[in-house]
Amino acid sequence: MSLVERHDLSHFRADKQEYRIVYAVTFPIFLAVALVSRLLPARLRPTPYGNGGVLAVFRDARAAANSVLPFAFMR
Repeated sequence: MSLVERHDLSHFRADKQEYRIVYAVTFPIFLAVALVSRLLPARLRPTPYGNGGVLAVFRDARAAANSVLPFAFMR
């Protein structure tokens, strides 16, 4: 029975590591989209944003990554 539990834990760690790698690779893409969306006129923006300063771009990119990436790991 302990082999099964160890295998599940190992699988969880592998999934966690894979998620972090995919997040690290795709975050710059989401950041670029957030930056470009700030430059577009309001009618062409993919999502509305509020006033939050420079760090709001990172917040928007993080929110987009956190909302999209879990779908890649659904089984």
